Amino acid sequence: MSQPKKSLSSLLAPYLPLDPAAERMIGAITTDNRQLDAATLWLAARGVNHHALDYYHGEPAAAIVYEPPYPAPPAGALPCPDLGAHLGDIAAHYYDHPARTMTVIGATGTDGKSSLVHFLAQATGGAMLGTIGYGPLEALEAASHTTPDPLRIQQHLAAWRERGIKTVAMEVSSHALAQHRVSGVDFTIGVFTNLSRDHLDYHRDLEDYFQVKARLFAQPLPYAVINIDDAHGRRLLDDNLVHSATRIIAVSSAGNRHPRAAATVSAGNIALDADGIHFTLQYEDAKRDNHAVSSHNAPVTSHLLARFNVDNLLNTAACLLALDTPFTDIPAILATLHGVPGRAERIRLPNGAAAIVDYAHTPAALVNILQGIRPHVPGKLWCIFGCGGDRDHGKRPLMAQAAEHYADVTVITDDNPRTENPADIIADALRGTGRRENIWVKRPREEAIRWVLPQLQAGDAVVIAGKGHEDYQIIGTTKHHYSDQETVRTWLTSP
Repeated sequence: MSQPKKSLSSLLAPYLPLDPAAERMIGAITTDNRQLDAATLWLAARGVNHHALDYYHGEPAAAIVYEPPYPAPPAGALPCPDLGAHLGDIAAHYYDHPARTMTVIGATGTDGKSSLVHFLAQATGGAMLGTIGYGPLEALEAASHTTPDPLRIQQHLAAWRERGIKTVAMEVSSHALAQHRVSGVDFTIGVFTNLSRDHLDYHRDLEDYFQVKARLFAQPLPYAVINIDDAHGRRLLDDNLVHSATRIIAVSSAGNRHPRAAATVSAGNIALDADGIHFTLQYEDAKRDNHAVSSHNAPVTSHLLARFNVDNLLNTAACLLALDTPFTDIPAILATLHGVPGRAERIRLPNGAAAIVDYAHTPAALVNILQGIRPHVPGKLWCIFGCGGDRDHGKRPLMAQAAEHYADVTVITDDNPRTENPADIIADALRGTGRRENIWVKRPREEAIRWVLPQLQAGDAVVIAGKGHEDYQIIGTTKHHYSDQETVRTWLTSP
């Protein structure tokens, strides 16, 4: 991608008046001092535990702009209050606001973001940015974060614009909203999937988590797609937390409606069987162009698994409708969508059993995958899960409680223990169990999987939860290569 050139004053004008003597042309921008050279502007912001200037060792730079206070900034460095909050806007200006010439869909919520943005990338032929990776699906880059830093976001958008990509679907994490990573992104559609307990090691409590998520909808988006089956989704509308200029499309798989919604996308006659999911797609448009209520219905069949994928497909349909896709085209589009790596990913076993690899790593997500898979499983449902180390301790017993309640047999194992003792993590989880019948502890993780697979009979399934698409296990501070899918397939091919 060609690098633009901008004057320093144009980049900083809204935030920092610049002495004419300090004017210069900028050939690149970075937040990483390891990427500095004489043509590059270094934006040195304050982080959670450290300041970027802590890592400065005299590298050459076109200019250094830093976030005050800092005890001894480099000579000539320019102080810019709240620089961290402005990084996205500065980067957007540097790259000529790529999102303004694209359709950018931002999905936030606890669960469903990865599947939704993957489905939208499939449906539109555009790019995605999220946990699964960054870019068009045929050329995905590995993801470093669910939502990367603001400079990388704008750099990706600019590169995709240059390649002629028109639509981008992006996961917007709570961390990204709290840290202003998506500032400078002009979203066309914001989607709220749901909200449940997660990231409480970062947020003060569930209310703080919700308020951060709500920030996406405080801006005047052209469209907001809101799951009104979720209590927090309804609250966004009840408390007028969606900007008044935004056209609201409500989504429900439970027959709900909301008076603030201009349109509703819903599902009726939902059925799940061994082949997948089936439902009637319903669309009511009440207020567009001041026309009378219009209503459309069509059957949808999908080879995807799990009840929650009905909601993911409804969110996909709502976004496509907002983008003026004819309703009559949507059932066929939904039918072609294939599964997302590590999201209810089925690996068939020769005896008619199945292993289901899923990213579920919260209590609500574990309930959803187990409830969602149950109608597809005529036999016994097993669950293998673990809890991350150095993360929210409070969700550990809740996850065990969910597994014990919704699975026939539960196996608790490791999942990124990090610097904690794995036995202590498992002990925390076991506090959520009752009589502990049909609950086993097996570790390490690959041994747990190898122990379960030969016990499965025809019609049985095991949900292997927590890692999904991830290909590593974090032990201590080191990432070791590990994959649930590889473990299952290696077992299948072993003598």
